[in-house]
Amino acid sequence: MHTYEVNLELEHLFSYIKDSENSMRGYLISKDSLYLKPYQIATKNVNNSFLLLKQLTTDNPIQQRKLESLFEIINKRYEFIDNYSDTNANVDKRQNYFFKQNFKESTELLAKIRTKLNEMIALEEVYLKNRNELYKSQVFLTPILTLSIIFITLLVLIFAYYKTNKDVERLQVTNIELNKSQFLSYQAEILSEFGTWEWNLNTGKIIFSDNFYRIIGVAPQSFEANTENFNQFVHPEDIEIANQIVKKILNTQELPYSYFRIIRPDGEVRLLRATGKLFTDKLENQSILGVTEDITVEDNKTKLLQQNYDELKIFEESSKQSEILGKYGCWILNYDSLDYFYSDNQFRLLGFEPQSFHPTAEKFLESVHPEDKNIVTNAHKKAQVEQYFPTINFRVIRQDGKIRRFRTSATSFIDSTGTQSMIGTTQDVTEDFNKSLELKDRNRELEQNIKELNEFNHVASHDLQEPLRKIQTFISRINDKEKSNLSEFGKEYLSRIESASNRMRVLINDLLQYSKTSRSETTLVRTDLNDVFADSLLELSQNIEDKKAIILNTKLPTIQGVDFQMQQLFSNLLSNSLKYSKEDIVPQISLSYSEIIAKTDILIKDKSNKRFYKFEFKDNGIGFEQEHAEKIFLLFNRLHGKTEYQGTGVGLAICKKIVENHHGYIYAKSEINIGTTFIFYIPV
Repeated sequence: MHTYEVNLELEHLFSYIKDSENSMRGYLISKDSLYLKPYQIATKNVNNSFLLLKQLTTDNPIQQRKLESLFEIINKRYEFIDNYSDTNANVDKRQNYFFKQNFKESTELLAKIRTKLNEMIALEEVYLKNRNELYKSQVFLTPILTLSIIFITLLVLIFAYYKTNKDVERLQVTNIELNKSQFLSYQAEILSEFGTWEWNLNTGKIIFSDNFYRIIGVAPQSFEANTENFNQFVHPEDIEIANQIVKKILNTQELPYSYFRIIRPDGEVRLLRATGKLFTDKLENQSILGVTEDITVEDNKTKLLQQNYDELKIFEESSKQSEILGKYGCWILNYDSLDYFYSDNQFRLLGFEPQSFHPTAEKFLESVHPEDKNIVTNAHKKAQVEQYFPTINFRVIRQDGKIRRFRTSATSFIDSTGTQSMIGTTQDVTEDFNKSLELKDRNRELEQNIKELNEFNHVASHDLQEPLRKIQTFISRINDKEKSNLSEFGKEYLSRIESASNRMRVLINDLLQYSKTSRSETTLVRTDLNDVFADSLLELSQNIEDKKAIILNTKLPTIQGVDFQMQQLFSNLLSNSLKYSKEDIVPQISLSYSEIIAKTDILIKDKSNKRFYKFEFKDNGIGFEQEHAEKIFLLFNRLHGKTEYQGTGVGLAICKKIVENHHGYIYAKSEINIGTTFIFYIPV
């Protein structure tokens, strides 16, 4: 029975070793940690079987030595295998020389184990025969041997328990490290926006990582991983690319960098990049291990960088053209090296070919007019010492001998590397200087003309009106004393003279009023338009009463304006509406306002966000053709003969001038026999 038990346990031991071998091979092939559990169970069974054999062969030193030798072989083999049982280890089984060597030696050790077991079985058979003989002669020693075996067994069990606890502790530490590694890998996929996949070429099975699902916008493991389901997310225009990727994997068994787009369930289009490599395990199972990365942000940055580069090139070219057209050049002074850099046009301004010499302060001074060298020298010294460059004006003598006037200004600049420089521009202002001299001459002429105009206004207001008043006085005396002695022709001529003198008086007054409006102070103060409009109504009250006109107005705002000019504006518009009212129809005049933003109004020329008060002065008079809407604001312009309606054609010109003095705009809309609306805008 003892021999049978030993032989049976030896067979069990070899069976357990084979189980652990198969489990470890499964793990090494698939890297699936599920194979580690049967490996661990088989390892435990090997230990238990070994302990049992130790007990069974306690009375046999030879078997004990063979068992110890067997134990050393088994331990050595497990040391080889344990090197690759760590799931955190990343070993290329195809390229790692030590793995191949260890795997080979492990296989040889398995054969040695089988040989050693056969030796022990054969020895047990010999012992069986001897024991049968000893049993008959030494049966009385059985209890002693039994107790010895039990004692030894207990020792072996204690030792095995101790070793098992140590192995469990080591396994727990390994599992903790494995969990950390898995967690870090999981987080790395999320943070780096990539997912992994495996395509088993033997079975055709595909496995997607959790983050692969997230990349395409769905929950992890929400659908079965296969090409058909994945193609549902591929952009319709890139379906052919996806099909070519599948063919490439199947034909070449690897995948170089490939790019395609997907459409997530929320409609967002993302750009993906995929790559993969062939992996073959020891059992010749082949798989494509791949990585798919979301590179949408990277692609957008690349496109933006390219766009910025293109725009920079355009800007650089336009800057060069701008320098030529604007007759200016740019320069840079590096404070650390005191080196200068000139743009191409900076050289041209001095009469040289672009980049024809190394720019320095001394070289530039050679072109500066001798009388202005101190201006440039002091400015450059100030720039180098105080890092401040004032705007300076100076003359240069070009290479062709021409004298030009330059203006230079600069400012300090610190780039992204911390390097501080002075960036400046130099402009050829010769034409501007000459124009300024010409403008000064023109201004002097203008001042002289204004002086003469003021003298004319004085003559018009005093010297011209004095004889006109005398003419009107003599006409009045003739009408009082001599009119009855005149013939009918004389009376008609006298009437015409009187009418002409009245028109002359009105015209002179209007011209003086227009001149006063053009030359008046334009200091704007707070002006309540309600009071101003009330004064205008009072001024024209007699005319309004005669016409029985109806005047309507809303409450008006307070503006920044000139009081008497705004009153004149309202008075002229009221007078104009009353003058051109229809016969036998009561004039109706209304004044209203609203607050608008310039760019939202179709009439106003200002398209900014500036706010204006929009006033609408509307009547029901005779109106006019809209084609004359701009002509009516011209000086001395009349749409009707002087015999039809009295007037000089100055009133509306004064209105326009007043509105312009207030930085506003005025327009007119009209229809024949319907009426006229004057619309004017005053800034808020």
